[in-house]
Amino acid sequence: MTSWSARTAIAAARHARGQALIWLLGTLVACAAILYGVFNTAQITVAKQRTVNAADAGALAGATVQARVLNLAAYNNRAMMANEAFLIQMLSIESWLQYFGTTADNFGTLAELIGVFVPPVEAIGQFLDKMGDVADKIHDGLAKANNLIIKAIELEKKAIYAAHTVVIKAGGLLAEDAASKIVEANRTQWGTHEDIGVEIDKRPGVRAATFGLNEKDWLAFTTSYTGNKRTDAKEILLNSRDRFSADRPGAWWTNLNLGLVGTEKRGGSQLKGFDRWETQDTLEVWEKVPCKSGMCKEYQPIGWGRSNADKNGGNGDVWEPNRAAQKFAYEQAESHSGWSGVPNVYDIKDKSAKARPALGIDFIVATRRVRTATLTTHQMGIGLDVGANTGGADMAERLEADQYTAIGKARVFFERPQRGLANDFTARGLWRDDSAKEYGSLFSPYWQARLADLTPAEKIGLMTSMGMVPDKALYTPGGQR
Repeated sequence: MTSWSARTAIAAARHARGQALIWLLGTLVACAAILYGVFNTAQITVAKQRTVNAADAGALAGATVQARVLNLAAYNNRAMMANEAFLIQMLSIESWLQYFGTTADNFGTLAELIGVFVPPVEAIGQFLDKMGDVADKIHDGLAKANNLIIKAIELEKKAIYAAHTVVIKAGGLLAEDAASKIVEANRTQWGTHEDIGVEIDKRPGVRAATFGLNEKDWLAFTTSYTGNKRTDAKEILLNSRDRFSADRPGAWWTNLNLGLVGTEKRGGSQLKGFDRWETQDTLEVWEKVPCKSGMCKEYQPIGWGRSNADKNGGNGDVWEPNRAAQKFAYEQAESHSGWSGVPNVYDIKDKSAKARPALGIDFIVATRRVRTATLTTHQMGIGLDVGANTGGADMAERLEADQYTAIGKARVFFERPQRGLANDFTARGLWRDDSAKEYGSLFSPYWQARLADLTPAEKIGLMTSMGMVPDKALYTPGGQR
């Protein structure tokens, strides 16, 4: 028989049955809410990071393409200058061969005359005559070769200039295409399903603030230098000559000074204006003779040679000091036609000292990912409020302009490695011999790309065009300066 206390305990237990289930259900609801929150937060964070990564990758890809276009132009400009330097070398050799031939002929004739009285000297004269004939034949062959070289160089530099015009004009479009493809590569596909993913923001206002400004800045960064604007190209061409082409004073024995008699050798090349090469070599013997001022040098020509190149094949000008040797060289010059002059080139438009330290160009990309592209509990229909008095577990994400947005910016800049940089062991072959700081141009292929921060003005303008409240530029990442 059960006692009263026992019956009371059993009744109490029966009365409390099911209360643990209520606590369990409450706990499960709380856990579900936390799970939904963690899941949604993770999905939103991943979506945001993918959008940011796509913007940065797209901006860097576009800037890299622009840097490569500039480097391509620099390599081609250097190639044109190398070809022009080769031409002046060939013209200088042609001039020197003619000079050698006339010198050998004149010395040979003199030796043969002396040989009438001193027979052994006659053999020397005959040898010099043969050397002169050989030099003349080589000179004639080289003159024909130089005509072909000029034609080849002219075809090449016209082709390179035309290619530069096309590539530089299209450089902005090439960069935009690279950025778009990189952004598209962030999309995921499996089977027949394709994730909407991240895309370039192509709304008109945004495109005007990104692609429009990118294209404008790109086209304004370089310009074509033709006619009298080829000053820099001319200077580079002159500095590209080797020592033989630039100045040929001759050996010591061609510049003797024995007091009353001596010899003087002159030679080198001159670029007259932008459209004429003149190369010349002369050898003179001098003697001092009485004159009104005392003793003066009187010069006699021994050897001469000259080679010119311009559009029409003219002889050019008589060089100083305008004595008989220089006049003979002018009159007997080998003149080549068809050379159009210093090449037309594309180079940096703003070459001012103020622009040099920060020389470069920016490339901006804006990306977006629509809210519906991110798989959250709201998109999957979990916990939606169906009008029940108890409410629901719907956790709809609230996004500015109902999308995830990001802005990426990259900078195209010029930097040639300098000697002595800390921990830099890979750029030894790129160091300048003079250790000087080199500024950007389209004659050196050291253009690079890197990510850069937005300016506050850029960020405000872009956020406005993307349908966002611009005051968020003050407290969102990027653009704080």
